[in-house]
Amino acid sequence: MNFLQIEHAVYAMGSSGWWGGIGIFSLYAAVIWIAASRLHGEDALRRFEKGWGIALLLLWIGKHIHLVQADLWNIMDNLELHLCGFSRFLSIFLLLFGWRWAYYPLFFWGIVGGFHSLLTPELTSGDTTYMYIEYYVVHGGILIIPLYFHFVRGMRIGRWTWAKVLAINLGLMIPIGLANYLTGGNYMFLCSPPKVENPLIIGEWIDGMRVCVDGSFNAFPVYLVGFVVAGAAHYLLLTGLFWRSIRASES
Repeated sequence: MNFLQIEHAVYAMGSSGWWGGIGIFSLYAAVIWIAASRLHGEDALRRFEKGWGIALLLLWIGKHIHLVQADLWNIMDNLELHLCGFSRFLSIFLLLFGWRWAYYPLFFWGIVGGFHSLLTPELTSGDTTYMYIEYYVVHGGILIIPLYFHFVRGMRIGRWTWAKVLAINLGLMIPIGLANYLTGGNYMFLCSPPKVENPLIIGEWIDGMRVCVDGSFNAFPVYLVGFVVAGAAHYLLLTGLFWRSIRASES
C-alpha cells in the first residue's frame, strides 16, 4: 500500500483528455439508450439492469485490484467517501435490487455530481488508462442511471426530496470530517477545495490542509458555504425541471 497521496489528474475543459472523456460518456449514454429502447417487458429490463449492476460492481473491484498492483492504493484517496463514491454504490444497489430508497439521493447526487465531474474532471485515484476510463464510466453512469430510472422505470422524486437530500449532505460532513482527520484524506473536499477551475468554487480554508491534519479549527471554510448554497440551488433547479412529473405522480 502506498502511504503517499496520489497526484490528482485535472483535465481542462476543451483539452484532448476532456474530449476523450466526453466521448466515453457519449458512447455509454448511446448504448444505454439503444438497449432501453429495444427491451420490452419486466423480465427483460430486470436482466439488463442486473447485468449492468454486476458490470459496475466488477469495475469497482477491478479498480482496487489495479490500484494495488500499480502501488497507488492508499487510505487518503481510495475509501469511496466522496458523494460520487456513495452514488456509485447507490447505482449498483438500484440496478441489482431495484431499491427505491437508493433512487432519491442518487437523483440529486448523481445528476449534479456527475454533470460537474464531467464538466471539470479531477481524477483523485491517478491517471492510468484504467482509472481514466473508470472515472468517466462511473461519473457518467451516476448521471445516466437516475435518468434511466425516471424515464424508463417511472421512478419519481417528491417535492421535498431535495431538502431531505441536502440535510443528508450536511449530516455526512461530521463523519466524513472525522474520517479525513484520521486518514489525512480530503473526502467530500472538506479539507481543501477541488483543484479544478469551476466558478462555483469560491475561497478556501485560511490555513489550508492544516485544519484537518493537526486539528486547528481557527479558519473559516468559505468554499464549503458556497458548496452548500450551490448544492441547494442545483437541487431546487432539478426539482423545478421535473416538477410536472412530480405533480403527476402525486395526483
